[in-house]
Amino acid sequence: MNRKEEIIVVSDSFREIEYAVTSAESGMTIHELLRKVLNISAREEARCKQFEDGILIKESEVHPKKDTTFLPEMPKDKDYGDFAPARAIDKVYEGDVLRIKIYEDNDNASEIVPSDAPIEVVYEDEDLILVNKPGDMVVHPSYAHFTDSLSNRLAGYYNRTGQQHVIRVIGRLDRETSGLIIFAKNRHSAALLSDQTRNMSRRKEYLALCSGVFEEKEGTVNAPIERLPGDRMIRQVREDGKEAITHYHVEQQFEDYALVRLHLDTGRTHQIRVHMQYIGHPLLGDSLYGKEIRDHHGMKRAALHAAHLEFKQPLSGESLKFEAPLPEDMAGLLLL
Repeated sequence: MNRKEEIIVVSDSFREIEYAVTSAESGMTIHELLRKVLNISAREEARCKQFEDGILIKESEVHPKKDTTFLPEMPKDKDYGDFAPARAIDKVYEGDVLRIKIYEDNDNASEIVPSDAPIEVVYEDEDLILVNKPGDMVVHPSYAHFTDSLSNRLAGYYNRTGQQHVIRVIGRLDRETSGLIIFAKNRHSAALLSDQTRNMSRRKEYLALCSGVFEEKEGTVNAPIERLPGDRMIRQVREDGKEAITHYHVEQQFEDYALVRLHLDTGRTHQIRVHMQYIGHPLLGDSLYGKEIRDHHGMKRAALHAAHLEFKQPLSGESLKFEAPLPEDMAGLLLL
């Protein structure tokens, strides 16, 4: 769908969108347009309704005049220009312009201690920021990593650049995995980006250094994964597990390990690490699933990197593609 929003205001406290109604949408209720055209969730619509200026309309000349007897009076201290407050049950007509304001919930955000440590920003706009995460770093603060997570670094970056956003990560990367990860800057973009993750319209590719010599240069592993009984961390292939599908292609074969490109049809915890172990090619440096590897070639973490990411800008619908080069610890093993 070609999106027709025009972003008119970007603020740390709200996200404002203008939308010009087309002939195809004439006669829709505002509720229908919000849900079906602008992809605004029921939760976000309800939040818009809480504010006097959450839903405004500028009516076109062809908009039928309505009975205003039962409409609430406009606040006398508010000046919306040519716009007026509207209700979700009101109908829209060609040429009408809607102004939707989605307020943030910054007051309820968890407190993340800002860090002055550097962060590699790959892409940034008013709705999202794409970061290249170092390997062996957690994404979220925890008891053991209260100030040295990727989120701490992002909070510090926001401070330095005069921004104030809730930290909203889209998708996940294990502590050991390096590479591309998205953070949404507002509630609406977070919902739309999360939907891309759920319906698999977002495409991510990984590069891994896998042990051994591959007989087949490409293939698919379709094997269900479940948690190892009695262990919170370790996963294994089990008949009673959840569906898990991994596609792989050997990019470069070395004497006893290979550079492998992978993409997933599912998103299970440790999926690549478990599946590569399952077919006899665990990742170099993997302390959980690669204990049988005789030589890890100096890798101190599971050699996995989120190298390629494709997704749509959540509001404009523009297709975005990004690459992140291999980090030094993995790239060094391609030069030996």
